[in-house]
Amino acid sequence: MTVSSSLKSELDTIRAELSRLRQQASPAEGESGPLSTQLAELNRLVQDMLADAEETVAEHPVATIAGALALGILIGRLTAR
Repeated sequence: MTVSSSLKSELDTIRAELSRLRQQASPAEGESGPLSTQLAELNRLVQDMLADAEETVAEHPVATIAGALALGILIGRLTAR
């Protein structure tokens, strides 16, 4: 299914981007602070959200597509005015 493979590739791209950002933002060895703690927590939360989204899409593909279509129509109508 094209939508599923497209979504999977987008999730993989987001994961790669997060990994790259995490490597750039990681503190020097021995250095730790509130910012690095917050970044680690944010990274964990984003990874959890991505995993949950992937599971939901896999379990309910038709509902996901219908919801995306409805949201797209709503946004299209709101921005057309």
